Amino acid sequence: MSQRVNEINTVIESIPDVKIVKPFEQSKIDIEGCITVFVEGLEQPLEFNVTIHPQYPFKSHETETIKFSNDDLIEHKHIMQNGAICIHTAHTPVLSQKLIYDIESTKAWIKKYYINKDSDTHYEHLIVPQKAFKQNHFAYFFNEVDYTFQKNQFGFVDYSIMNNGVFHKENIQSSIFQSFLDKDRKKIVDVDWNFQLKNIPQSTGLFIFLKDAPSKNQRWVFDNWKDFETTLPQDFLKFLHSVEERLAKDEGKTLPLFVGYNISETEIHWQAIILEIGNFPIYGEKINKHWLTKIEEDKVINWAMTRNCSYQYFFGRGKLSDQITESKILIIGIGAIGSILAKTLVRCGCRKLGFIEYDVKEPENVCRSEYSFFTGITNKTNDLINELCLISPFFEPINGGYDYSEAFDFFIKSHLADSGIKSEMEKHLEDYDIIIDCTADNDLLYVLSQLKIKSTLLNFSISNHAKHLVCASEQNRYDFITSQFSGNILDFDVEDLHNPTGCWSPTFKASYNDINVLVQTAIKQINLKLEQKKTLRNFVIETDDTTSFNINIKEF
Repeated sequence: MSQRVNEINTVIESIPDVKIVKPFEQSKIDIEGCITVFVEGLEQPLEFNVTIHPQYPFKSHETETIKFSNDDLIEHKHIMQNGAICIHTAHTPVLSQKLIYDIESTKAWIKKYYINKDSDTHYEHLIVPQKAFKQNHFAYFFNEVDYTFQKNQFGFVDYSIMNNGVFHKENIQSSIFQSFLDKDRKKIVDVDWNFQLKNIPQSTGLFIFLKDAPSKNQRWVFDNWKDFETTLPQDFLKFLHSVEERLAKDEGKTLPLFVGYNISETEIHWQAIILEIGNFPIYGEKINKHWLTKIEEDKVINWAMTRNCSYQYFFGRGKLSDQITESKILIIGIGAIGSILAKTLVRCGCRKLGFIEYDVKEPENVCRSEYSFFTGITNKTNDLINELCLISPFFEPINGGYDYSEAFDFFIKSHLADSGIKSEMEKHLEDYDIIIDCTADNDLLYVLSQLKIKSTLLNFSISNHAKHLVCASEQNRYDFITSQFSGNILDFDVEDLHNPTGCWSPTFKASYNDINVLVQTAIKQINLKLEQKKTLRNFVIETDDTTSFNINIKEF
């Protein structure tokens, strides 16, 4: 017997209320044994088969490498279909200590889920096997819709294939729901995504809303079509038969069936089944001179992956304050600062953005902005909108993302004295809740300062070598910015600028990392003030990397 096996047996024997029924032994790969565990409240101890993997006491891809299993317990919460209970314990590299932690976690599971029969407040999704169908995986993304489905309602789903990728070592195809249609293909409701996603070519699948989850013990999804025998109505089975007849020429091809059910009073989840045309799990049977469509015996269900990509889940891990994400935002100038700002806002939950930018993207813009080399020379606005649509399915460019990009600079600077045109410009800009000027154009800064608009107007400017970011948010924006940069308040190098080839104005030197640190810090500062419902004041972010990196925010 190995030293490792000896240690496991010795440690477990020493743990109170735990007894070894079958001593631990080395199998071909794992170490296996059987124990009983007693906690107060039990009439008799519970027995567990224990499997310890070679990686133990370390986890494997965030999964514990010790399994406590009992097939008789599968009706309880937090237990897998193979009878293994779900435990998550603290890290330790010491095998003996990890065994103690894991046994204590098992005792905690017994108390909470076996004795007290607790239910967690958050919903636990059904356990769905992740298996390939003919060497291919399928994933479908859905979004909540403003429609109430009725029990056993069925019809068609139009969906679009987004991408063919790799899932570990196998192929995977990812698609999105586009719209629900009734059995006569009359549209019921559209699924909302950004305009690029809505323009992808569409294919057709099927749906049925069952209301109740297709599950055993509210834990595991059905694994055999016979499990649906008392669930699927005859009308739907006949519908399946008619669809398969119409698609006879496509025999062998796949067809997704989406099964919907409530996981709360208001929320629906959809699971996907992959059907093979010409091999549907149904057959006809004549009973009392009437043909009925029946479900075949012993037909395994081929489940696919689904993900709820509704806004609250898509940004569930973190978003900015609602005061930002619910705003219509205009960014003027989408170079290094503006493009980083735009991409951050979209990643953090903002949906409605407009842009003013006359310039095109050149190859040298890529190194410190949010653009790609692959798209070559193109309008910055077009390029950025494409990038943002790839990030968030909820991004919606206002007015197509363009706001007088060519004419804006001319009109606002040449008609400042024209009260009528000035009023029109003010009215147009007030369509936005937040306007952020990232142009580093002092002329534009001055002109914007002369306008009377209710929108929150901000100005972002960065000094050479990204030593400072100045954010002006108050009525004295012009005076504040010019005094910081031209009044020798900020101490930075004004000589060592980047001079591109050709007759171009020099620009400040800074890497993508330098600029990003400042822009992200500024967004953090603004978001914090809004969350705290405090007045947003002018501020300067100053960095110092002479000995070690330091960052400081000074409000004015």
